[in-house]
Amino acid sequence: MANSENLLDVRSAYDTVAEAYSTVLPDTSFEAPLDMAMVDHFIAHMRAAADRLVIDVGCGAGRMTSYLSHAGLNVSGVDLSPEMVRVSQRLHPELLFEVGELTDLPVADAAADGILAWYSIIHSPPTALPAIAREFWRALRPGGSALIAFHAGSGHRTIDRAYGHDVQLRAELHAPDDVALRFTEQGFVMRAQLVRSPRTMENHPQAAILVDKPFGPS
Repeated sequence: MANSENLLDVRSAYDTVAEAYSTVLPDTSFEAPLDMAMVDHFIAHMRAAADRLVIDVGCGAGRMTSYLSHAGLNVSGVDLSPEMVRVSQRLHPELLFEVGELTDLPVADAAADGILAWYSIIHSPPTALPAIAREFWRALRPGGSALIAFHAGSGHRTIDRAYGHDVQLRAELHAPDDVALRFTEQGFVMRAQLVRSPRTMENHPQAAILVDKPFGPS
């Protein structure tokens, strides 16, 4: 989720808020219809072939992992926070959750068909994006896809209160074209990009990109 400078802060903050987070965001009901349309398109693409393996990276308390599973995907979750992983496993005992980082996923080379990174890069500075793209490339099989959602914009803000707890978090905004460029520079092919206006409870535009790892040499 973050570079080495704030990795511990991010892990500590999400360990602290894990139980409250799972109560506030128990499922996908918070998501905007346009956002869920991107997720459902990703699911439909993954379901086009049998036994696709999907990893929900930065899975939090497992709400999106559960959604993908109920849609028929073979999915597991990965999160930086051991406490989030513990809560996820308790809430969704039928699924597998592991501790891991965006730049060091607990998966073999070319083992996954899909990666969902649903607001998982929001604590990663723009300078960390190339390393994240490289790791997604390593983890995905040729023909695999990654869906990455994030807050759109530039700069960052400091969060000192979240889910009823005092925390220390740096939240990053990312320019959609910059995120797309970092992944296409790695060799990914852009399939779709969404940028939508913020809803009443949101402070910034929201964005998502869907990229494919092509077959053959990049």
